[in-house]
Amino acid sequence: MSAENPSRRKNGRIIYAAGGVVYSYDPDGALKLLLIHDRHKAWTLPKGHLEPGEVDEIAAVREIAEETGVACEIEHLLTRVRYPIYRRGVWRDKEVAYFLARAPYTPPTPATDEGIVVAAWVAPATALRTLTYPQVRAVVEQALSVLQP
Repeated sequence: MSAENPSRRKNGRIIYAAGGVVYSYDPDGALKLLLIHDRHKAWTLPKGHLEPGEVDEIAAVREIAEETGVACEIEHLLTRVRYPIYRRGVWRDKEVAYFLARAPYTPPTPATDEGIVVAAWVAPATALRTLTYPQVRAVVEQALSVLQP
């Protein structure tokens, strides 16, 4: 686990989040990836903001479970993605730590109270076609290069 870096908290300039490319294998042995369809009508990976004092790995596991009902185990950091967001009349950078994580193939339960409309296991090719954001697609491609060398 990485130690908390005090500069890595929501500081008015950068908002930190963590999530992951969660994978499993269906009963036939086929690789599946966990995607969500969120309140912004985007197909993406489960992720969310860090709580005060929380490290990236713990936040990723917590957020994935909260958004999808799926318990996962972190394998390693894939990458960090930074992009601008506009919130409350101010532009800020958001930085997301994405991890590769493995989970049992259990039915996901979308957190409708958090605006998650669908949580689903999908085939890698479907994930790449379905993902809304190019930077998230690049994260999944990076994960697939590890999972399907």
